[in-house]
Amino acid sequence: MRLVKIGVGAVSVKVADFAGNVERLRSVIEQAKSENVHLLVTPELALSGYSLKDRVWWSDIARRSWESLEKLAECCQGISVFVGLPVHLNSMMYNGAAFIHDGEILGIITKQNLPQYNVFYEGRNWTPGGDVDGIYNGVEVGSCNFHMPYGIVSGEICEDLWAPYSPAQARAAEGAEIICNLSASPFTPMKNEHRKRLVNAAAGRYTCVYAFSNLLGLDNSRLVFDGSGIIATSETIVTDMPILSQEPFTLGTGIVDLDEVSRLRGENSGWRELKDHTFDETISIYPSEEKAFTQASVKEFADQMPKTFFSEPAPAKETTNQYYDELFDAMVLGLRDYYEKVGAFKTFLIALSGGRDSALTLLVATRAAQAMNFGKDKDSFGERVKTVYLPNKAYSTDATENAARTLAEELGVQFQVVSIDEEVEIALKKAAELAGGEENVTALARQNLQARVRGAMMLNWGNNEGGLLLVTSNLSESAVGYTTTGGDNQGGYAPIANLPKSLISRLLAYIVERDGIQSIQNVLDIPPSAELAPDQEDETDLMPYDVLDDLLYLFAHKRMSLADCWRVLCHRYPETDGEQLRDWTRRFGTLFFTNQWKREQLPVAMRVLDLDLDPKTGFRFPVTQSMDDDLAELDSATLG
Repeated sequence: MRLVKIGVGAVSVKVADFAGNVERLRSVIEQAKSENVHLLVTPELALSGYSLKDRVWWSDIARRSWESLEKLAECCQGISVFVGLPVHLNSMMYNGAAFIHDGEILGIITKQNLPQYNVFYEGRNWTPGGDVDGIYNGVEVGSCNFHMPYGIVSGEICEDLWAPYSPAQARAAEGAEIICNLSASPFTPMKNEHRKRLVNAAAGRYTCVYAFSNLLGLDNSRLVFDGSGIIATSETIVTDMPILSQEPFTLGTGIVDLDEVSRLRGENSGWRELKDHTFDETISIYPSEEKAFTQASVKEFADQMPKTFFSEPAPAKETTNQYYDELFDAMVLGLRDYYEKVGAFKTFLIALSGGRDSALTLLVATRAAQAMNFGKDKDSFGERVKTVYLPNKAYSTDATENAARTLAEELGVQFQVVSIDEEVEIALKKAAELAGGEENVTALARQNLQARVRGAMMLNWGNNEGGLLLVTSNLSESAVGYTTTGGDNQGGYAPIANLPKSLISRLLAYIVERDGIQSIQNVLDIPPSAELAPDQEDETDLMPYDVLDDLLYLFAHKRMSLADCWRVLCHRYPETDGEQLRDWTRRFGTLFFTNQWKREQLPVAMRVLDLDLDPKTGFRFPVTQSMDDDLAELDSATLG
């Protein structure tokens, strides 16, 4: 037997904090050494931070990363360690993984597949490392296999695992028995389950041991990394670390038998043939006779979809609960890290409305405050969260004030009530002056001036308190522009902006059941309302949130036409008149197309779901474009 102990270390780092990053990496290395680990894998770009963006072009980034690597190597006596860093070679910038053994930097592999989708724009800064071959600060850079006393080790970086063509295949064919993946893979609920399947499949496909290590927490401002750590053989998952830890690092270990790898390769005829295979360009093959394509049934397609989008489709309750637990924990981790790593705030500030969005925002902020300083300041969390209810006597109700108050009291945070009656009267008077009389002030302007009064008061409060003003807008509102520019969409950070309204409601109901916070039920009992007009209800202004969120998912995530969105809705909501669904689809499309200008002005927001409408990183939709053809197709669409 050749029994090798492998470690996967998830580390929380900060962009360009070289001293701090080295210290945390050193801590996980020392922990691994104390547990007699032979080979340790740490995350992608852990020395510099992953979310460098254009900061990578400053020359000190690569230089300081290398200097930090040399310092780190000093503590690597008696262990092999993969460490991620930027590499500036021949005027090109590469995403690299350095291999240290027994204190010596032996070589560097580079990232071959650069993602250019969703939140990733790596091609802007990095060069694909497939053909790179050279010397960097005296060590080899390229497709390296490292011959260690215990076996042959190689690696790849993040997207290389997900891409159709993985560099691991050629490296395994040349003898690598352990493939290590250094990763910075952003969190979304249940994504780690998919990672485990990919890792397990890669280990089976290459008949090797596969070790995966992911970043932990926020390294910049938006992306949350869950700290996943996975070790797999071709037959089983040996190690599966818990994710979303609030510690500075976590370490998972597992023992593998590399003689088993040799045996399986020797017995596998396909593996023996792979040894002599050259990876040539693929050949395109076409059918000899063309036939017309008959599309599958839209009904069958709709029937196989999950009951609710933006949620775990599996029917098992424990799986659904895991989805909600992971989602909530990721928001807590992200908000805590943003607060602490920016380092400029004294408190969280939240305007409570008595509604669902501000309730969830308060829950996340309260848990984040309890997690400050890795939970060491848990007892003083109440000093870090301040809330206010800003009623307008004309429209605010006793029910929403009571819901806001009881939730704040149950959670143990500061709460006060400050009326905006006088400010609204002044704002209306000035609006009338500008409009040439109060009769010329539109209903929409009357509503929005209240939100802008509240927004200005909150921003001023933030200045006075040195507070992080949390924006409570959600994904559904952003999609259709159901926010007030200069009002409720203004602030410092938007922790729930990536969650649609229907998911927020389900998550709150789950928290009532899980944590027993009974005051949340008061919030859920009130129909969603902006309370900016008499008897106003959101779903009357817009459409049922379940329908809106289905349209959002189908159109923005699945990239369906509006006509096809309507066809799917007709099968998902058979009890609703088809023309009503067509009207809602038309309304959604019109609002979605015409409100990109609002989305361009949204505050910094946390991303925890695959669908992300943030225009800076997630969803780059044109501000000006024609939708005439889309609506015409919808108007003439039939179910047939």
